[in-house]
Amino acid sequence: MKIKESHTYKLLVEGNDDQHVVWALCEKHNVPESFDVIDCESVENVLKAFEVRLKIVDNNQRIGIVVDADVNLKGRWDSIISILKKTGKYDCEAIELPQDGFILEPSDNTYPKVGIWLMPDNNQNGMLEDFMAALATSDDVLMKKSEDVLTELETEGIQNYKPVHRSKAKIHTYLAWQDAPGRPMGQAITTNILNADSELAVKFTEWLKELF
Repeated sequence: MKIKESHTYKLLVEGNDDQHVVWALCEKHNVPESFDVIDCESVENVLKAFEVRLKIVDNNQRIGIVVDADVNLKGRWDSIISILKKTGKYDCEAIELPQDGFILEPSDNTYPKVGIWLMPDNNQNGMLEDFMAALATSDDVLMKKSEDVLTELETEGIQNYKPVHRSKAKIHTYLAWQDAPGRPMGQAITTNILNADSELAVKFTEWLKELF
């Protein structure tokens, strides 16, 4: 969803689902509306926009990026850090990705403060859908059943989804069994289908508050 930018603090995300999940979590946790959440429509576009916006500090005083780790957490992290290194304005030596999100000040105020969150949890390969599945309570029988169904399909070899998209199949199977079936992921938070007070959700929103 394209929005009119109204803040000098920006959060760059991969897609519409990410945008609405962020908005839903911010609403649940009373995160101040001090930043724009910008749908860049792909991880490649997030990284391009990040590189460009780093140089336009007047309109981008703080920049956060939320992207999927996908199948290579370290590779994704390294690609982002390389962008920071090219500016020469950030001390990037011997830094690691904290599990509760990364925040870095520039060496001078001509560049923005930056934050990085790699979905799902800065600790493992995966994507937004893995983050969302982690918001289910431990006794959620439908989430357990969705896992059982995928395992059954895979055992029989009749699934059509790619292994990398397994978490997408899982969360959307789970949401298809709700009232009303097939809600978007952001609505699954606002309607309390998923738990916005889970440990991971709280950790993410605390990262947003600290960054912005």
